[in-house]
Amino acid sequence: MDKKKIIFLTNYCPHYRLPVFEALSKQYNMHFIFTNDGSSKGWNNYGTLRYNLCLSKSALILKLLLEDWDVLITGFPSWNSLFEFIVAKLRKKQLVFWIEEWHQPQTLVRMMLTPILKFIARSCDAIVACGSAAKAHMMDYGVASEKIFTAPNASWVEAPLESELKPRTSASHNKFIILYLGRLVRCKGVDYLIKAFSKMENERDDIKLVIAGDGDFRSSLQQLSKELGIKNIEFVGACDPRERFHYYNMCDVFVLPSIWSPNHCEAWGLTLNEAMQFGKPVIATDAVGASFDLIKNGVNGFVVKNGDVGSLYQALKKLLDDPELAETMGAESKKIIEERFTYERMIKGFKDALTFVGVS
Repeated sequence: MDKKKIIFLTNYCPHYRLPVFEALSKQYNMHFIFTNDGSSKGWNNYGTLRYNLCLSKSALILKLLLEDWDVLITGFPSWNSLFEFIVAKLRKKQLVFWIEEWHQPQTLVRMMLTPILKFIARSCDAIVACGSAAKAHMMDYGVASEKIFTAPNASWVEAPLESELKPRTSASHNKFIILYLGRLVRCKGVDYLIKAFSKMENERDDIKLVIAGDGDFRSSLQQLSKELGIKNIEFVGACDPRERFHYYNMCDVFVLPSIWSPNHCEAWGLTLNEAMQFGKPVIATDAVGASFDLIKNGVNGFVVKNGDVGSLYQALKKLLDDPELAETMGAESKKIIEERFTYERMIKGFKDALTFVGVS
């Protein structure tokens, strides 16, 4: 094990990150700092990690200023980025940024901070990007390409053997099932999916829309479905992460219809990874970061314009009208995940960055 001490600073330890964190922890002298205990999300399983919780800014500041460490891996950009940069430079330590952002928020504060963030990004020692769009974003900031390393976002759903998976319910057995799984908040664009589905339901009755998840936009979505007179829709509520494989297994297509807002874009969209793991065709909008890497348009799914009901409807119609196409696309999805978006590939991205800054 390398004697250099690495601090990995991040907000949560979600279940889908733990395999990556544990693998890195086993290979390096790595200590994790989490700024949220994650208990409200059920993200408080830390496995075999060496870690601390720093739930206040003062505790975090003291830890970074007083503790001995050689390399800091931390998210970028954040409100702490300037402080972390200054501490690393004053203490002559290595700084590695991990970035998922691929589109700059168009808020006044962010635009004012952009020159500072560009300087920080160009001056850090290495950057780990979650995908091609995030890498391009950093290159737009003027970061040299040779110090940007890609750790493709990965998630893997533990599921029973195929022979043990639950069959579809009898009520859904003969229907083409369209699935959305995620938070029910406005920026996810589920209202556009409901409108596209309504248009399709007016033409055929062999379809069903399943919406799994919860959030403050749920009641508005339910009201919208009533106003549109939709019959074949089911809101199943919050989904236990341990049970989500049932939903992926039963659906015929997965849709992530996120939309733009001035201060938000979908950084990645790991539910796309998960649906593709189960061999499903996927549809996402151009406001989803993962769409640039996970979806080969017309090969394993479709990328449509965000906030465009017509485009979403047309993509769904192509799959409904051609079951063989849907099946072929699903097979391509599974192949893409298994070949390119594994935990091993994600781990390698971090290892390459650490090697670049002198950690072996």
